[in-house]
Amino acid sequence: MKKSILLTAVACFWITGCSKNDPSPSPADQADSVIDMDQLPPLSDPSGHPEHGPRGGELIELGNEAFHIEMTHSDSSVSFYVLDGAAKNPVGIEAQKLTVSLKHDGEVKSFDLPATPQADDEPGKSSHFASTDEELEHWLEAGAEGVVIVDISGKSYTGQVSHDHDHGHDDHEGHDH
Repeated sequence: MKKSILLTAVACFWITGCSKNDPSPSPADQADSVIDMDQLPPLSDPSGHPEHGPRGGELIELGNEAFHIEMTHSDSSVSFYVLDGAAKNPVGIEAQKLTVSLKHDGEVKSFDLPATPQADDEPGKSSHFASTDEELEHWLEAGAEGVVIVDISGKSYTGQVSHDHDHGHDDHEGHDH
């Protein structure tokens, strides 16, 4: 009995171990030509999401990357866009507003940004919140930092807000400030 088990094991080893499966790639698998790319891949940070939002705005992480908010601003308005965990696609939420609480020069002030639904948002939901409050724009440009607070599906999320002055204001096409 032991002899037949040993012979069976040797036969199995010989059949699998002596096959002509060569792990090296065939010449057809190796590319000799240069690969041309139409455009550079998007800039990403180590978390895997882009460095800036789809509109060129600054990204704010919510809930351990469950969601993101893209912040854009110009001389006349400030917008916050709710995005998915990959920071690429809009997410319509039922909240009627989000709140931005900022601190600058020892003063604290809160700003409410009402929901302003986009054309693609489901009825009763919004992925866009905006304000034309010049004071909010001024505080952001002055370097105020703080938090954005928003309710998504009954859960409150808080993200850190700080204006990135390290990039030039003319460096990003489509960036609204």
